[in-house]
Amino acid sequence: MSKAEFFGARQVDSSEEYIEVWNDLVSPRDLTWSLAICGGATVAALLIATLLSSSLFFWGLGGSVAGFIVCAVVFAPKRVVRIVSADESGVNESAYGSADSALTSPELSANTVTGAAR
Repeated sequence: MSKAEFFGARQVDSSEEYIEVWNDLVSPRDLTWSLAICGGATVAALLIATLLSSSLFFWGLGGSVAGFIVCAVVFAPKRVVRIVSADESGVNESAYGSADSALTSPELSANTVTGAAR
């Protein structure tokens, strides 16, 4: 059994439904499990704090961080990022301009900037 199989990694199905959370697409299955793991770790930490008559805040915070670490290890990102240079993508840099040309354009002179700030 490989490490990926042990932690529950699976092949992403292109027909799988995703939901949008904070402008990112997530799997409902992974989101549900993550919420359950973080909630369970936090409740367990709070129960320990209650039994020890210790600070509930710090134990609860520690439990939620522990749950987050477990979820970060168990649920691998499904996104594939490919970095492409301008040459490979066929984008013409002159069409968008460069950072140097934006700074030296006549519209962005010092007079214009200070005039707008007044």
